[in-house]
Amino acid sequence: MIMRKLPFLVVVASLAALAGCNAGQPSSTAQASASASSSGPSIAGVIDRAMDKASIELAAKNITVSNRDDSEPKAEITPQGDFLVAGKAVPLTAAQRAEMLDYRGQMIEIARQGLAIGKEGAKLGVDAATAAIAGIFSGESKEQIRQRVESQTSGIRQAAAKICDRLPALMETQQKLAADVPAFKPYADLTPAKIDDCRRDALKGDNH
Repeated sequence: MIMRKLPFLVVVASLAALAGCNAGQPSSTAQASASASSSGPSIAGVIDRAMDKASIELAAKNITVSNRDDSEPKAEITPQGDFLVAGKAVPLTAAQRAEMLDYRGQMIEIARQGLAIGKEGAKLGVDAATAAIAGIFSGESKEQIRQRVESQTSGIRQAAAKICDRLPALMETQQKLAADVPAFKPYADLTPAKIDDCRRDALKGDNH
């Protein structure tokens, strides 16, 4: 899940900021915070560009729909609506191709929503690093810093949970495809239990 990546982003931002602090800058709270902030635009800019590129590529490249345990051959949906299993196209009628494109479109929209949340999470990571460094120099305890950072992540968790709200519609499309295209059936593995797991994982940490 996206939220599991936040600690890594915070660490990356913190290391970049601390590198600036260790380069002979005075260790006052204000200057430490400014040093951390100065690393933010560079880090956030790189992440923004990478995610914008990923968003564009979603529409232009094949979408992988392999099942979660990889027990089946790799399956993909092309931008034209072809269904490939182990690189070979499964014969489709015009109606089946339209269903495949509808499913692909849903997957792309969910992925783009995830990328948008990823951007916000990355920016939050930089902001959290700035706050953490400022807190260290101002004498805040680790618990105070942790609570402040965790309160900022709550909005990201809520946004991630909204992705899970789109999964019932995706599951319905999966099931229809599985009924209409037998070759797709092994890849229709989304279940109500997995959707519940998605919501629970997204909101983990909000109730503690």
